Amino acid sequence: LTLQPAMVERVEVMRGSGSVLYGSRALSGVVNFITRKGGTEPLQVTVEGGYDSATDGYNAFASLYGNIDGLEYRLAGTMSDHDDRSTPAGSMENTAYDNDGIYFYAGYGFASQRLEYTYEEYKSSSNVYVEDKVKNTYPLTDFYVESPRRDRDKHGLFYRWELDNDWLQGFSANAYRQQSDRHFYTYTETVWYSRDINSYSTLDTDGALAQWDFQPLGNHRLIAGVQYLYDEVDQNRHVDTDSWTPPIAPSGVEVIHDKANTQTWALFLQDQWEVSDRLSLTAGLRQYYVEGKLDDTDRESLEPGKLDSDDELIGSLGLVWSASESARLRANVSQGYVYPSLTQLATGAYAGSNFVNPDAGLDPETSMNYELGVRLQGNILTLDTVAFYTRSRDYIHHLPCTPEDDCPGSRDRLYQNVGKSEGHGVELYLVYGGLPANLEPYTSLTWMKRKIEYQAFSTWDTAVPDISGRLGLRWQGTLLAVPNLWADLYLRGESSSDLKEPGTSRDVIEDKGGWGTINLSSGVEFGRDNAYRLTLNLLNLADKKYIASTENLYGAERSVAMKLSLNW
Repeated sequence: LTLQPAMVERVEVMRGSGSVLYGSRALSGVVNFITRKGGTEPLQVTVEGGYDSATDGYNAFASLYGNIDGLEYRLAGTMSDHDDRSTPAGSMENTAYDNDGIYFYAGYGFASQRLEYTYEEYKSSSNVYVEDKVKNTYPLTDFYVESPRRDRDKHGLFYRWELDNDWLQGFSANAYRQQSDRHFYTYTETVWYSRDINSYSTLDTDGALAQWDFQPLGNHRLIAGVQYLYDEVDQNRHVDTDSWTPPIAPSGVEVIHDKANTQTWALFLQDQWEVSDRLSLTAGLRQYYVEGKLDDTDRESLEPGKLDSDDELIGSLGLVWSASESARLRANVSQGYVYPSLTQLATGAYAGSNFVNPDAGLDPETSMNYELGVRLQGNILTLDTVAFYTRSRDYIHHLPCTPEDDCPGSRDRLYQNVGKSEGHGVELYLVYGGLPANLEPYTSLTWMKRKIEYQAFSTWDTAVPDISGRLGLRWQGTLLAVPNLWADLYLRGESSSDLKEPGTSRDVIEDKGGWGTINLSSGVEFGRDNAYRLTLNLLNLADKKYIASTENLYGAERSVAMKLSLNW
């Protein structure tokens, strides 16, 4: 995620399918990162600084913002620098990273209209941890990965008009242009040769959206819109081989060039029908039109020309029943559609320490998603739980290359339509506020099972833990005459996870044990209007040695992370 956390003002989670309005990646809901905007005074200042003992690293943020005669503005800058991660198993070499960014916002409202502009620049570089067993597995004798550059530059324009006429409540539109520049470097040494690979890529993205919110027609509220997205990637891979066994791999320099683009149009229509005071029904359709083109390539396995164009109509249907003022039941059925990305079709990418090669013949992934949920919101109890089931076809995943794939690297992988996938589970969020002394126990848990049906076999061992989440006890109040204090003691962890894939030398290629860490977060707000805030996080108090299911390196040791925020 090329977005500085310090730039985020808040995160909004919208439950229920958003695939019609926001696309198929919003099948189960939408997570909106709301960035900081203007202020209320002509000039305001925010300064933040943080330290993490696990990486001996720092985070810094500064912002000037305000509101001058209705013109809102913000200029912000951020910087981070972190060394290698310290863990109970020792220091994880090549895990250092740094990044910096700037952000500008301007917004102005006139009558019933509003216009906003944003500019974001994000620059980062990082090393990549490689396990010793990977470095020393025959025929490898050494292996190194680095990401010296992962930058993003983005301009965005937003417009909103609250017409409120006989037909329309409002009209909104936005457009953006983004350029992402990346550089990956790998060094491979085997018993036969050494090889340097530098991959340079530029991804240009243009996006636009127009949406019409119609006046209620009886008990119906209609939303219609059109969305456009254009991606173009240009990548060069420089492969420099120094061989002492020419029959196996000749010495020399090879340049592999790929250039490709995809263009996507989407039309959508959604109707929210208030069937009664207690029951509402939301139904929608989204029509995709996608075209792709491989402009240029040096790969023998690919040919320049048009990629498969495609069109797909997907739908969504949801019901919400308000059983009472504090209880709601919801049910959703939605279809998903994901056209392969340019990374999967044309350029490839790194997954950990392995390069994943593209496949221009990939088919789009389609899916069906079913959800049934309940939310209870009382004076002392909050419960939000949902059961889900998802099944997809032409599931896109990457697998180890076989000799027939003719991949450039001995440890390369290849994007493929591996078959079908199936997942089901339950998400639970529960808070109880009825204890004395402002104590509030809570939990956020997920139980999930996922199966992938490969051509050769099917397996439930897909690196997904059965249970994951957080269980805690939090408090907020006054202590020793110090007001505005808060504390959160919590356990975070997950059960064990296994991974099986075809095309490997053994069936079980990765097993990770279950783990849990004890953590304590605390903070205080002070000063005039609580303008100053200090937070202190004590993490992994038991110094537990563990590897999360989503990582290939040990989690941080017992450590302290602190942050001070000052506002004027």
